Amino acid sequence: MILLTKMQKIIFVILFILFGSSMQASFFGDMKASYHVQKGDEYYDSKQYIKAFNKYEEAAKADSAYAYFQLFVMYKNGEGVQKDKYKASSMLLKSSSLKYPMAEVILANRLLYGKKKDVKGAIRLLEDAAKQENSIAYVDLYHIYKYGLGVKKDIAKANGYYRLAKVNGFNIRRTLSKKASNNRVLTNKNLIANIQRGLKKLGFYKSKVDGISGPMTRKAITNFQKHYGYSVDSQISTKILEQINSK
Repeated sequence: MILLTKMQKIIFVILFILFGSSMQASFFGDMKASYHVQKGDEYYDSKQYIKAFNKYEEAAKADSAYAYFQLFVMYKNGEGVQKDKYKASSMLLKSSSLKYPMAEVILANRLLYGKKKDVKGAIRLLEDAAKQENSIAYVDLYHIYKYGLGVKKDIAKANGYYRLAKVNGFNIRRTLSKKASNNRVLTNKNLIANIQRGLKKLGFYKSKVDGISGPMTRKAITNFQKHYGYSVDSQISTKILEQINSK
């Protein structure tokens, strides 16, 4: 039996208080951010943009990557706040730094096709988004390696990303505009519609099946994943569709 000295006991208690309180703060911070995001999505869907903006700001204080992305969209479109391209860019950079895949894809396209090109930086962002099963990242990487956009052509790599895009239901043969930096979401509509349809049958999705991935769709995915004990990422993918179809 190990006997602790009085000083060791004091040190142990202090460490427990410090680390325990830190873990509790992190847990409750995440819970609070999740609540603000959910309310923000509800307000955004009902076009109460000012209220939505305020909720996303609260969630962003807890470093919610999704909240920063929504703030980027709202500053860009002037929803609930005056249009401000500089603040929009700042929100996009923060969301990307927190590894939100759609933010990484948009920023990567800016680095590929904007005035200040950084191909290596763009590829790094796209590869990270691809690890999170983002279909647009697969398509962009396919085009980069197939046509040698700033790098040496690599047909083997291009074909690998082509297969990943195809598995995720994306028709890569369609013309992909190089103006992806205009922030058009190119995720395959059939995949999204099937996910919405499945979630609707299970009672998680209440809106119409339109093949468009918005806050209501992401919230339904989140609730589904939480309910069945899956890892929560709120992302569109064939993996989530398989999980839904298995119920």
